[in-house]
Amino acid sequence: MKKNKALFAISSLWLGHATRTSVVINHFLDKWYEIDIISYWNTLNFLKYELGNKKVSFIELQDYPPLERWKLLKFYYYLVSDLIKTYFIIKKENKFIKSIEDKYDFIFSDWRYWVYSPKTPSFLLCHQLSFIMPKWLNIFLKLSDYLNYISFKKFNHIFIPDYNDINFCLSWKLSHTKWINKLNYSYIWILSSFSNCSLEKNKNLIDYLFTISWYLLEDKQDFIDKLIEQSKKLDWKKVFVLWDTKNNYKKELENDITIYSFVSWEKRKDLFLNANIIISRAWYTTVMDLVELWKQAIFYPTPNQTEQEYLSEFLNKNNLFIFWNENSKLNDLVKKINNSNIFNTNSKTKEALIEIEKVILN
Repeated sequence: MKKNKALFAISSLWLGHATRTSVVINHFLDKWYEIDIISYWNTLNFLKYELGNKKVSFIELQDYPPLERWKLLKFYYYLVSDLIKTYFIIKKENKFIKSIEDKYDFIFSDWRYWVYSPKTPSFLLCHQLSFIMPKWLNIFLKLSDYLNYISFKKFNHIFIPDYNDINFCLSWKLSHTKWINKLNYSYIWILSSFSNCSLEKNKNLIDYLFTISWYLLEDKQDFIDKLIEQSKKLDWKKVFVLWDTKNNYKKELENDITIYSFVSWEKRKDLFLNANIIISRAWYTTVMDLVELWKQAIFYPTPNQTEQEYLSEFLNKNNLFIFWNENSKLNDLVKKINNSNIFNTNSKTKEALIEIEKVILN
């Protein structure tokens, strides 16, 4: 019997999972669905802030720990301990889902690979089908792909937010792998929370917007401090958004610098639309947002985070956006921005939502 109720499980490892999946959530809210959301930590706070006044309930459920953190010997220690933690978190997650799975018409998971049900149609949103390994771990790539395949085949359908054509795509080796042909899947173009925005700017132009989400917290503050110091050498207006949902402050610094700990969706929309240049970590959701908005950007991949380093290499090779490392001087990168291309496509978020609805409801 149709219940008009859906469960969305959203990774809390970085905020982009929440912003892109919130587009799908709002789409089904408009279809008169009741929505339950599973998430954790900062991401759950963000979703409560953005969706708390709608027909949505929230469930806090511990997420998998962030891999590839720290450096040198700490890297190996945390990698092993985090994999062990992940195993036990998955077991708890499975047990919890079994206790509630009958309540829903469908389950939609963004990056939480083990939130699924053999009884209830389950769908996975994921752009990283194949992990990019550090060179010294390449011998385990086939094993990693096999484990992904084992995880993914439990879902009824995989939604891949990228373009099908390997000559015209945003993540290539991450999202295009041969084993996906054994499963039900769709390349759905992109998902961006800016899909309903008018591209007209207002008069409050921002020359540089720094949007600094997190993944590895031990690197975050040093990175922010370095960018603030370098931004003082740039002319005109600079705005920083740190995406810390536990705080709510605004600071005005010298050299025309404004810092927000956190902003609402409406303010975020205003900042992105009116920024000439975006500066960010190399998050894939941010890449999709910029494609939606026809914006240029400078990306700094998080050190040792192989997905971001690969995206940087691939998109920089195709002259899409500017990518560099943290030792690069910001004012030198700004000079290169006008020589980068803008990813030109008409198939974007609206088309993606049509495809998602067609697969889920048919």
